[in-house]
Amino acid sequence: MNKYIPTEVKDLTVSKQRVMRNVVDEIEHNQVKPKYKWRYVVITTILIMIAMLFVLNETFMETEQQSATKLQLDFTKPTFSEEQGLLYLNGVTLGDSQSKVIEHLGENYSVEYQEDGSIADFILDYEGIARFYFYQDKLDSIIFMKVDETYFDNLFNNYNGFKFLTPTSGNDRYFYLKETGLLLKATIIADGTLYLYLMRGGMDLLENPDFPKIEQILD
Repeated sequence: MNKYIPTEVKDLTVSKQRVMRNVVDEIEHNQVKPKYKWRYVVITTILIMIAMLFVLNETFMETEQQSATKLQLDFTKPTFSEEQGLLYLNGVTLGDSQSKVIEHLGENYSVEYQEDGSIADFILDYEGIARFYFYQDKLDSIIFMKVDETYFDNLFNNYNGFKFLTPTSGNDRYFYLKETGLLLKATIIADGTLYLYLMRGGMDLLENPDFPKIEQILD
């Protein structure tokens, strides 16, 4: 028989509570930690998806811009518009800077610095069929060579602004803005090719005897 008889039974309630609290804390800790990890995984995944969407969007926009530029570079069928008293061909007009022309038409050009009879400081030549003449870094005139005649016929017939013919000089056709003096001229040269010129005609253009009489002005 055990001779040791405790004189007092120790109260273990506090110890049990401490142990239970530690166990509960450990369980809660193990449960919460994966929860926060899951949040980090979700946030990281969302950020990656956003970054991928941004890259895809930038790539799409760049592709669209390149496609638009390729369409504009069909100089045989130049786009034409009239906006705020100015005439535009392929999105550019007289007075534009060199950088704006390159932005719209791309970098597939060569630079020339001399041409007989021209006052231009330099010329941007695109594919040998479109030439842009610059004076003091401003676009001074444009020539489109090898323009599709049927295409221009439709442009001319559908234009509702001031237009006229000059039968005495070979049935040349013109769009003219009296307010700004801008002139778009279409003429067929000796080999049958249609040339299109965008230039400044001057405010006194209609006083020139080579230009149309009243009966030659088209509505």
